[in-house]
Amino acid sequence: MIGKVLVFITGMLAISALTVFLFVEPIELAAWIADPDVLLAIVMVNIGFLAVRLFSTGHAWLAGGGRRWFAVLLLTAIVAIPHAAIAWVGLETRDSLLKVFPDQEPPLAAIPMTTTPTTTTTLPTTTTTEFVITPVASAPGEVATEVIDRSDLPLWRPFGEERLNVLLLGGDSGPGRKGLRTDTMIVVSIDPVSGDTALIGIPRNYGGVTFTNGSAVPVKLLNAVYGWGHRNPAGFDGPDPGAAATRDVIENITGLEIDHYMLVDLTGFADLVDAFGGVRLDVPRPIDGPLYDPESGGYEMVRIEPGEQVLDGDHALAYARARYGTSDYSRMGRQRCIIASLASDADMMALVSRLSDLLTVIEANTTTDLPVEMVPDLIRLSARIESDHIRVIGFDSRWRTGRTVEGAAIPDVARIREAVREVIEDPAAAEDLGAVTADTACG
Repeated sequence: MIGKVLVFITGMLAISALTVFLFVEPIELAAWIADPDVLLAIVMVNIGFLAVRLFSTGHAWLAGGGRRWFAVLLLTAIVAIPHAAIAWVGLETRDSLLKVFPDQEPPLAAIPMTTTPTTTTTLPTTTTTEFVITPVASAPGEVATEVIDRSDLPLWRPFGEERLNVLLLGGDSGPGRKGLRTDTMIVVSIDPVSGDTALIGIPRNYGGVTFTNGSAVPVKLLNAVYGWGHRNPAGFDGPDPGAAATRDVIENITGLEIDHYMLVDLTGFADLVDAFGGVRLDVPRPIDGPLYDPESGGYEMVRIEPGEQVLDGDHALAYARARYGTSDYSRMGRQRCIIASLASDADMMALVSRLSDLLTVIEANTTTDLPVEMVPDLIRLSARIESDHIRVIGFDSRWRTGRTVEGAAIPDVARIREAVREVIEDPAAAEDLGAVTADTACG
């Protein structure tokens, strides 16, 4: 009787697993795996199944007379090791998810007022928030709706019907630098219904910037806001006050309400690219960049040859950081190109298969306020993002209204906000503003 019960339990578990495998979409399985509660449930079911198998093994051994101790111990080990491995990977992955992503969204921060900036601007009136432009985030689902066939899309809304806006920050705290500076600032704006995506690059060397409440930020360049926020954390909630301060300034420049941020330390960027399996780029011209040694901080110059190729993390970092024979704005363009390529080519199922290793890299090199409960929805959303639905735009010194006394370009907030709105609402028309597709972002 006991044997029949054990066979029945094993059969039901096998049928359940087969049903899930056959009828649940792979991307949905990936989303489940990235849910800490589901991972814990899998671990518990796995332990329960192990208990059933061990009981079955013990029962069979007793029924056979209880002899051959060595054989039953060996069989027990063979039965237990796979279940122990599954439990270990599941718990490690769950622990990494909870370490990387906060378990709840931080409250909104009140931005402190700064009355006297250290930088005097040539056109101070352009650095206030007097421009009344409705944030693009308040107009959901407007991206090229006339050309998108939504008839076959399921009624799934991971973030309601509003766009998801995430600020990606690349922080450089390498050798010879005091503190961390955000030399890469890109807003990723995604329509969760269609998957249409805009990558909006903001120059690190803008000056005369302000918070959304109109108060000036006492820094010379935009990439120094992060450090200022860390030195003045009052009013900036969440795991990273520097990122929160930078987010508020970027909101004021773009007119976008930014939901979350993610900071990636560029010293670990190479590991992150390797975790993605490399990055595919169509390099338009040869460029010399620094190949860094993470141990010593030294580097040697390498040449990235033109043509379509897959770069590993070290060479992708060299391509992104190359300064010689190129402009700062061109360097920022290459960084946007790499982000666009990673977003369009990422194989989410392959990434989930090595989720534990990927989370280890992310944990060591990133800070984010994305809540952990959003991770499964982000995985589902990734399946909708295609390269021909990604638009990339960057702003340079031509998008200015004047310069500070130190020579930094003061952003033309009105023009930039209108361009951001256009690249989101009418991507094709935004080509006249310099917007390109992900496939041509490196050109």
